[in-house]
This record gives sequence, structure tokens and C-alpha cells, in this order.
Amino acid sequence: MAKPLKIVLLVLGSFVLLVVAALLAVALLFDPNDYRDQIQAAVKEETGRDLALGDIQLKVFPWLRVSLADARLGNAPGFGDVPFAEVRKASVGVKLMPLLFDKQVQVSTVTLDGLHVNLAKNAEGLSNWDDLLQHARQQEEEKTPKVKAEAQFSLDSLDIDGVTVDDAAVVYDDAQAGKHYELQKLKLKTGTLRPSDPFDLDLAATVMSKTPAAQADVSLSGTIKPDLKANKLDTDGLKLGIQGKALDYDIDTTIKTRLVADLAAQVFNLDALDVEAKLGGKSIPNGSQTIRLAGDLAYNLKEGALRFANGKLQAADLTLTTDISGRGLNGEHPQLSGPLTIAPFSPRKLLESFGTKLDTADPKALAQASLQAQYSGTLSSARLQNLVVALDQTRITGDFGIEDFKTLALAFALQVDSIDADRYLPPKSKDKEKVATPDGEKKDLNAVQLPAEMLQKLNADGTIDIGKLVVDKLKLSDIRIKLSGQGAQTVKQQDLSARLYGGSVKLTHRYTPGATPGYALKTLLSSFQAGPFLQDFTGKDYVSGVADFSADVSGRGKTVGELRRTLDGKLAAQAKNGAVKGFNLGQIIRKGEAMLAGNLNYSETSTPETDFTTISVSGTLNNGVLHSDDLSAASPLFRVGGAGDINLVDETINYTAKPTVVETSKGQGGKELAQLSGVTIPIRLSGSLWKPKYKIDIEDAVKQKATEKVREKLNDPEVKQKLNDKLNDLLFGKKKKQEKPAEPQTTP
Repeated sequence: MAKPLKIVLLVLGSFVLLVVAALLAVALLFDPNDYRDQIQAAVKEETGRDLALGDIQLKVFPWLRVSLADARLGNAPGFGDVPFAEVRKASVGVKLMPLLFDKQVQVSTVTLDGLHVNLAKNAEGLSNWDDLLQHARQQEEEKTPKVKAEAQFSLDSLDIDGVTVDDAAVVYDDAQAGKHYELQKLKLKTGTLRPSDPFDLDLAATVMSKTPAAQADVSLSGTIKPDLKANKLDTDGLKLGIQGKALDYDIDTTIKTRLVADLAAQVFNLDALDVEAKLGGKSIPNGSQTIRLAGDLAYNLKEGALRFANGKLQAADLTLTTDISGRGLNGEHPQLSGPLTIAPFSPRKLLESFGTKLDTADPKALAQASLQAQYSGTLSSARLQNLVVALDQTRITGDFGIEDFKTLALAFALQVDSIDADRYLPPKSKDKEKVATPDGEKKDLNAVQLPAEMLQKLNADGTIDIGKLVVDKLKLSDIRIKLSGQGAQTVKQQDLSARLYGGSVKLTHRYTPGATPGYALKTLLSSFQAGPFLQDFTGKDYVSGVADFSADVSGRGKTVGELRRTLDGKLAAQAKNGAVKGFNLGQIIRKGEAMLAGNLNYSETSTPETDFTTISVSGTLNNGVLHSDDLSAASPLFRVGGAGDINLVDETINYTAKPTVVETSKGQGGKELAQLSGVTIPIRLSGSLWKPKYKIDIEDAVKQKATEKVREKLNDPEVKQKLNDKLNDLLFGKKKKQEKPAEPQTTP
């Protein structure tokens, strides 16, 4: 047996020596550059493109190694002289002996240096790679079916020392879409590549865009753990970094995670996802802000299903947690849903961290807020259901949604337990004739722009129910606010109903868009206590009693002044069992009476108010001027009428009140006014609407008083006889009087 074994070994050894000798001969005698022209011609024939090759080197033993320098593939017709692809140097080698005897593919490090690819699409949408794809499809169709040969090599035997790419670039220019992107300075380095063995990955590149202008340095590193048999992938220490500038923002983002993928099932997981993004720029509050996102993300590509569990988003002092699920993400109608929670935070501190300093009437307002809701949304809409918002001492519940992101169409149904809105408003300006603009400048009220743009954009259908509300010191309860009107050019309407000061209010405002926007207001206040209402609303207690008020007015304009000058409509008010405060009509008339008597120094101390049992007035607005001629007031002392105008544009009054003393009454305070019984004493109001001047028309009162005295004289019988005699004399002439017989003289 020894001799045959020696013969076999001798034959095998001779065969190996023969193969080695043949390879050495090939390496010494064969020059691949001799076939450069043939290779270039073959590429031209197959693709229609020019191929330029530089130096080609071939080494056979112990590595079958090929290296190529300065290779260039021409571009498609119509795309200029810029090459489609070029490489400065490329090399790869396969270890020969394991390949021949063990069918093992042991590959040296694959290197690519200076690889540049230029991809382009013209204005007609034709790309410079369409011809290559078409040629490949034709070649595939022309191939004759062949019986598949038994695989000679197994993927498990693949062994690559690594891949190194240096100074690579890919340029994509889309003339049709007006886009231009570049991937420059691309570097890639891997560790040894063996099936199912972990390998290290290190990648870096610069990404650029012209429209919009952006540039960023991107890096990716980590350990990749493939499992080719199970068709799965795992990673360790995966880290993505992005640093650059886009849209005038500085970006510094780091993403850390563990990628676990089932390639067969197309399920991908980003476990322990940790994203930290820093944004900087002039428009960023404080110049820079940091956003952090963490959680576990799972995505099923086949089913289009997603889940983001243990999600946590942090920005400034705001922390949001969620557990979002998605479905239909691979279709036309993707949906997301899940709970959202915003932990308690201070809105005031949050806004101040963004550079916004709040000036509220209550410096302790906006101290704390939180939110809980169930989110559901699509690509075009979003809704918060079972919403619970806590703002300071106020609790808000209900539903809120954006029906359409494009038009910002809102739909909501909210309930508020109680809120003092005055706490959150700016402090009142002391200058009533001026209003403060955002920059602090004082501006005339008539020049203030009306919120037409805001109303134009208002696109809402919904209701807000409030248990108790304080706004501008007014106290309301059982409030319902309803907004309606969706669409930029549609009429917008706001309705309000509430209980206030023992009565009720109903208000409807309609906004009509246009070059000159229109406003219409209908208001009805019923059976409310006028005194407390006016005290809270204006800060002054003008009238007491139970009152009703109605208004139906409309106007057009862009500023308060323009609206005032076009106001038309009707107003009416009435009250009973109360008093008009600020003046004592009885005192004023008594002073007038004293002046009639020549007493110019008359004075008395009395309460500055005028009692009444009923009072009513109505008026018509025409171009901002309110005219009224039906003032009617009654009290045990007076009957009052009046007429005049109130100019709402310049806030002036020109009105005459005409009180008449009741004949059988006593004045306020029990002082008699019998001397003026039945006399009307006009009182003229003029000047500022808010601080009017009044003037007593003494002349008219004197005339009335004189007339009354004449009437009294005429009612005297003796005066009547004398007047009759005078009339007879004028009509029939004087008659001689008959002399009477002399009477006997009496004794004194």
C-alpha cells in the first residue's frame, strides 16, 4: 500500500507544480494592457458609451489580484462631456490556492479610491442611466434559458478582509424638479467580512443641497452582526452624527440606537433609540435650543404597522411621553394613535426660555400647566380626544382637532370649569384714548387695525362651555361660545350666550371677508342689574336698577375709526326702579329756581343721583352718529324727555334732557319745588361723551315761569272784567259814564 500511496502523492505534487509553473508563466508572459483596446471596444458595442482605461495590473500568485487605474465611462448622449463614472484606483484580490483546492473565496481588502458618479435628469425627465437599464433588460431577454448548474461555491465560504472607499462622490442633478444634491468626501471602512460574523463599520461623508441650500457632515459607526442563514441583522453601538447648516439653522444631531432587523419578515426595530438635536440660529430663541427624543421604535414594512413605545420628547422645560401606534403606513391612508401626556410645567418659564417675556395683570398667572389626551391622526388631520388640560386653577376637558392641515380647519367641543381671564391679559392702560402696540408705542384708538386677518384665517366649527368666567372685570356664568365658518372666503360667525348679573346675554357677531371687511353685531341683555354690570364693565356706576339693552349694528372698515364712521343700526335700553348716578336732577332744578329768584350763591348737600321708576331710550345709528329723540323717564318728582346726538367717532355728545317737575310732588330730600310745578327746565349736555358738561337753560325756564304767572292773572275775575272793558273800548269806542246822583254827605 505504501508504493501506490507514494505514486498518488507524486502525481498530485507534479500537478501542483505544473499549475504553479503555469501561473508563473502567465504572470511573467501575460500583459492585460495588451487587451485594453478590445475591452474598450466591447463596452462601446454593448453600451454605446466610451470607456477609457488606464494602467491594468494582474498578479497571479499567491493572490489573484487585479488593479485598475484611471478608468472612465462616458455619459449618455445629451448630458455633456462630464463622465458618467470614473475611478482613480481600484483593486481586489482572491487567494488562489484555497480557491482551487478548497473552493473557499478569500478576498483581500477591496479598495476604491476617487470613485465619482454623476447622475442627472434633464428637463424632459430623461435620466443618464435609462439607456444602461434598457440595455440590461434587452440582454436579459435575449439570453437562452440554461439549466442551472450545481453551485460550486457556498456563501458561507466567503471571506473578505474588508472594504475601503476613499474620496468617493455622487452627484445628482434634476433639471426637471430643479433639485441638486451631492455626496462628497465619502469614506468607508469595514472590518473583515465573513458570513454571520460581526464586523465594524465606519462611514463619513459630506451631504450638500442647492435648493434648499444645505450642507452637513454625516458619520455612521458601529458593529454589524449579520445572520445570513436566518436572514437577520443585529447591531451594537450604532451611532449616526449630523453636523451642518440648513435654511440658516445650525444643526448638530446625534442618534444612538440598536438596529434589529428580520429581513425575511421585513420587521425593523430601533431599540433604545436616543436622539439629541441642537438647533441654532438668529430666529431660535436664545440662539440655541436642544431637543431630545427617546424610546423603542418597531416597524413592520409588509403590514405598514408601527409602534413607538416608551416615547419621551424633551424640549426646554417641556416633557412629553407617549406610546404611539400606526397602521396603514404603506398605503394611501396611514393612521397614528395613542396616549399623549405633558408633565406639569410652567408656561411662563417656558415662554421666557424662548425669549418671550410676559406682561400679565397677575404676575403669578401661567405658573403651571399639564396635558393628557388620546391622539389620533392622519397625514391631513389630527385630533385630541378625552383631553384634560390643567392651567393654574382651571381645568379644561373635551375634544380638539385639526380637520385639515392645509386650511387649519378646527373642530372642538371644550368644557372649562372656571377661569379669570383678566389674570392673563396685559395690565390696563391708564390712557383710555390710546392703546399700546406690541413695541410699547401709544396709538390713537381710531387708528388701531381691526383683527380682519385673524378672522379671515379663523377656520373653525366648535363650542366652548364655561362654568364661570371673569373677563374685563365682567362676571359671567353658564357661558356657551360657538364658532362657525370654515374656508377663507366664507362668512365667520361667533355666538355667545351667558348668565350675568341676575340676567342673561345673547350676542352674535358676523364677519364678512372682502377688500373692506364687514362686521355685524346683535346683542340682547335682559333683566340684568345695571349698577354692578356698569361698575365692573366701565369702572363707574352710572345707573342702578333692572335693565334691558339691545343693539343691532353693522359697519365696514379696516380700522376702528373706519368702522365707527360707517356704523348703522339701532340701539335701545330701558331700566326700572333705579337711579341715574352722577347728578341730582332735583338739586340742579332747585339751583335753577334760586337763580331765577336772583340767588346766585345757592348751594346744598345731597346725594348725586336721580331716582326713577322707569327710564327708556332708543336711537338710530347713521355713519357713526347716534340720534335719539325718545328719552322717557318717570319718577315721583319728574317726567323727563330728551333728544340729541352722540358722535361715536370723536366720542362727543350734544344732547338736551328736558325734565318737568310733577305738580303735586316733593323734591328729592323732601324739599318743596311747588314754585316750579309743571315747569320744564332743559339741561344741555355737551363735550366729551365720558366727561360731559351740562348747562341749565335758565332763559327757557324764565319764559315758562312768566307765562304761568300771566295765566294766573288772567284767571282773576277782576282782571278779566278790566280786560273785557278794554276790549269794548277798542271795538265800540268810549261811552260817557252816567253821572250818579250825589249822595248825602255823611257826618265824619
